[in-house]
Amino acid sequence: MKVRHLAICLLALLGGAALGAQELPKCVHPEAAALIFPGERSALDSLYVRLDSLLATGSGNLNIWHVGGSHVQGAIFPNRIRDDIDSLTLRGDRGFLFPLALANTNTDKSYLITATGEWEAPILTRNSPLRRPRYGITGYGARTSSPDASVAFRLNPDGGDRWECSRLRVLGYGSSERTYPYIICLADTLRFDFDSLSCSYVFDLPAPTDTVQVQFLVPQGEEFVLNGLLPESFRPGINYFASGVNGAALPSWLDKCEDLERDLQLVRPDLAVLGVGINDSATTAAAFKPEKFKDNYRRLIAMVRRINPDCAFVFITNNDSYRYVRRGMTWNANGAAVRKAMLELAGEYGAAVWDLYGVMGGAHSVDAWRKAGLAKKDRLHFTDEGYTLLADLFVEALKTDYLEHR
Repeated sequence: MKVRHLAICLLALLGGAALGAQELPKCVHPEAAALIFPGERSALDSLYVRLDSLLATGSGNLNIWHVGGSHVQGAIFPNRIRDDIDSLTLRGDRGFLFPLALANTNTDKSYLITATGEWEAPILTRNSPLRRPRYGITGYGARTSSPDASVAFRLNPDGGDRWECSRLRVLGYGSSERTYPYIICLADTLRFDFDSLSCSYVFDLPAPTDTVQVQFLVPQGEEFVLNGLLPESFRPGINYFASGVNGAALPSWLDKCEDLERDLQLVRPDLAVLGVGINDSATTAAAFKPEKFKDNYRRLIAMVRRINPDCAFVFITNNDSYRYVRRGMTWNANGAAVRKAMLELAGEYGAAVWDLYGVMGGAHSVDAWRKAGLAKKDRLHFTDEGYTLLADLFVEALKTDYLEHR
């Protein structure tokens, strides 16, 4: 009991409330921000036991996997969640990296990444004349046959020392079965192992660093596909992995990411934050099929449970939004239907629900959020301020639930 009490006191002292005493805009409904448990809650309570141990002993890791569409890919929302969690407990690793500029999509400004050579990176969710690569947990793949192809990253573009890595995994594959001729890591080491289970190249770096360059030595007539980079530090704490692709719906992850389940072995999530749904529901009310939506989520949950049967789940409901139509935007009438489906799934699987739809105020609330400067002009995405506020509310809900139930 003393150890658990110490852990709870430590969490209460570290960081306090993410929102502090700031006054919220009238369009925000914080009374709806608490976690909802339509069924039993043993999985999340078991996670809290492990968090007790992590806080009390300063050893071990917890892994969070956050999956979604543009809300996650845009990076502001998941990065703020990561920052808030870091302020409450021990910092682990920041998760996967990818040179998103190669895919001409939104980049994550929390790290710096550049590439040389010629690359093709068709996006998972877009029609493209380019030959599609295999996709995995990042939802991205970039193909190159350039003899001078390389990717370099810096984890702390501000010059700080927040992130570092002692080992680097390069996720990808070549056009032949040969593995060793393809890549070297330019961090004072050429030594690596090929992990056949995860199909990743593992580099043990000579010293902790935040800056690494990877050179791809592609034999003439062959090609290499990069699916992502995973810096690892072996620090105790919470590792936070975010997977987001603009336009991604559940079938995008389930049917187009052939290597998702394999790559999930690298994460082995203890908590899965399930934020997929806005693109599944971007249709008419008559065309949205809640049972199909739930069946797709059942497939994803089954996949995660094959990796970790004890994983806890938190659903994030859709925001009230508009959806794209041929001549512009129209209100998305399916927000309440997605919320209902997620509550039913949470009851079925002993999961929690964080009700973003309720926090916004329900149907047609997005207009007020736009007027308050929290939602963008498209009334689908949030501004940086909106995403920051939502992340703070989400982490505050997790913290409050932990303190109340531990």
